[in-house]
Amino acid sequence: MTRPPHILIACMPKSGSTFLSSVIAELPGFRRAHLTPAYGRREQELDRACLRQADPHGYVAQHHVRYSAWTARMSHEHGLAPVVLVRNLPDAVVSLRDHLRRESVASPIFHAEAHHASLDDATLEAMIVRLALPWYVNFYMGWRQAPNALFVTYADLVAAPVQTVRRVLDFAGASTSEAEVEAAVRKVGRNQDTRMNVGVTGRGATLPAPVMNALLELLDFYPEAAEDPYIRGTRDQAAGLIAGAVEGSTAVVSPHHTAAAWRPGAGLERFLIRCALPVVIAIAALLYWIWPNDVVPDGTHFGQVDDVALLLLGGLVAGRLTLYRRGQPTIKQRPA
Repeated sequence: MTRPPHILIACMPKSGSTFLSSVIAELPGFRRAHLTPAYGRREQELDRACLRQADPHGYVAQHHVRYSAWTARMSHEHGLAPVVLVRNLPDAVVSLRDHLRRESVASPIFHAEAHHASLDDATLEAMIVRLALPWYVNFYMGWRQAPNALFVTYADLVAAPVQTVRRVLDFAGASTSEAEVEAAVRKVGRNQDTRMNVGVTGRGATLPAPVMNALLELLDFYPEAAEDPYIRGTRDQAAGLIAGAVEGSTAVVSPHHTAAAWRPGAGLERFLIRCALPVVIAIAALLYWIWPNDVVPDGTHFGQVDDVALLLLGGLVAGRLTLYRRGQPTIKQRPA
């Protein structure tokens, strides 16, 4: 028997998968299927029982699922056409940041709590690039090993949704007319529940250079993919944005980060805390050492103990104050 078309959209989070799957589910002969028994923080691995239940129907399923021997086996046994939906990584960081604040912190790719949604932009972006982006990179590096997957980008979907859906359907062997695809795109495009966010590319241009550096460090572990078009494009974009940030380009540094770096009085605050206050503490500790009639007079048997203790404490506090930094994301800078 010839199976009806089964389309698996294996997708990065915030890559337009809800929009793409909703369009396909509107087409004749298709329905939406769930090939995993639960969502939330659970990994969205394919489940054999769910696949068997969906087999008799033509369907589209969207899952944040990485490529593995099991995924390949299930795809072969159940006639899945794997469509891998990817997005520009800097843009994904910004979109995921907004998702955590506006929708939910529950995710299968990394663990976040409710209080993380109230973090400032710089700190939340630092968290995402350290904890969530490794999943994105692993997702892509795994699926590029798949022998029969169709790769689609978020940018393609935004720029040419009808043509992109048509390419997916052709890959899956589905016979659907152009008019039906256009009608489905129009219908879904009017539905705000498809969560296409702002539906634009280039949002990652607001990320600060430390976040871009951390992103590039993830890609450094895969030199074998240096010439991969997606990896190369990501590296070129991130390097260009870092260069722009170093040159002071306002197109790269967001207003939030600019305000944090250049707020009125920032220079005076740093001088007082990192320079003036440590000097005052050091002088006070030395004067206490010189003063003979302090808490424990110097002429007594243990007269120098309090002097030494206060001198050491003052040195420790003064040294810590010289390292003071306000509102900076704790991401290691990548060497130029």
